[in-house]
Amino acid sequence: MRQPTPWFRASKHAWFVEHHGKQVRLGIHPVNTSTPKKSPTGWNPPKAILDAYYKLMATECLPQSDKLAVSLMCDLFLEHGQKHHTADTYENYLYFLQSFCNAHGSLPVTEIRPFHVTKWLYNNPAWKGGRRHAVIAVKRAFSWADQEGIFSPSPIRGIKAEGVKRRTRVLSSEEQTEILATIRDKEFRQFVRAMLATGCRPSEVSRVTAANVNLDLGVWIFEIHKTAKKTQKPRVVYLSEEMAALTRELMAKNPEGPLFRSSRRNAPFTRNAIRIRFGRLRKKLPHLKYLVAYSARHSFATQALVNGVGIAQVAELLGHTSSEMVSSTYGHLAGQIARMREAAKKATASGTATNDKCGSSGKCVPGRLTKRRSMPFHEG
Repeated sequence: MRQPTPWFRASKHAWFVEHHGKQVRLGIHPVNTSTPKKSPTGWNPPKAILDAYYKLMATECLPQSDKLAVSLMCDLFLEHGQKHHTADTYENYLYFLQSFCNAHGSLPVTEIRPFHVTKWLYNNPAWKGGRRHAVIAVKRAFSWADQEGIFSPSPIRGIKAEGVKRRTRVLSSEEQTEILATIRDKEFRQFVRAMLATGCRPSEVSRVTAANVNLDLGVWIFEIHKTAKKTQKPRVVYLSEEMAALTRELMAKNPEGPLFRSSRRNAPFTRNAIRIRFGRLRKKLPHLKYLVAYSARHSFATQALVNGVGIAQVAELLGHTSSEMVSSTYGHLAGQIARMREAAKKATASGTATNDKCGSSGKCVPGRLTKRRSMPFHEG
């Protein structure tokens, strides 16, 4: 049996939920919220009603673990996530846990086995890089329930998420120019230009507003960002003259809300919209294999390192907490063959061992290479 969810009764203009065989009233439909509507996936309860629903489900005495449904456990975890996770993280957990509950939500948590997770992944072949995030979401929910004493131990604690598969590539200046020339609409071209020129994450460019801009200093400032908990400081994006001019232009056009908007609906570029647009770019430019939105960020960091910018400064430009992340993730210097050959040449320029002798004048007299005698192998 699936976990009961809130539903709307028009005659009472209120929301209810079926709970232990009784209809429990969750509250009157709040004013200034979306009209109650039922779709194939269910009702659209507003946040206040959802809060009341989760409170009801969380404050009751939990059933024994052999009767605790996976769907209830996930609901409790998501309630915790609403208060302690960022909006993006919560939405990520919600997406994958809803899918998992659609498949196995009615089972007691004690009956879940790694096989159920594996089967669920096989039934979603469209997930590629998302498979890793799917496993992490489910494992996190079960481990949280274990830590909170809801049940123990987690039956899927031994499952390992797949390793990260690097799909991004470092774009040369010519490739960047080619990509921008391929994009037809001005709005998305500006969006990609911003990623290439700042090294920002796609989500940062999509949500920057006039309130985040300080043109006197030439920066974007985000108080809320991905690494805010670790750094305990705002994310500062430093703008070139080109980007400062583009920012000024967009602020005049969009004084309220996101600066970078789609040309079709005048709406911000969503994660899915960005993914689709880069998928189209890969089809138009098949020779740019593994081109994704994060390629711009990787290219920015790598080019900065090649140009002699220090690792600590690159970490600051990218908003990272340490230079270790830059070295391991963005330092694609192995591909810079010409530069590394030049570095190797400099490193070994004076490294040849000789028996050159320097006279009293300080000038060295070239000599023959020192011939070393190999030591005989000692037996016994």
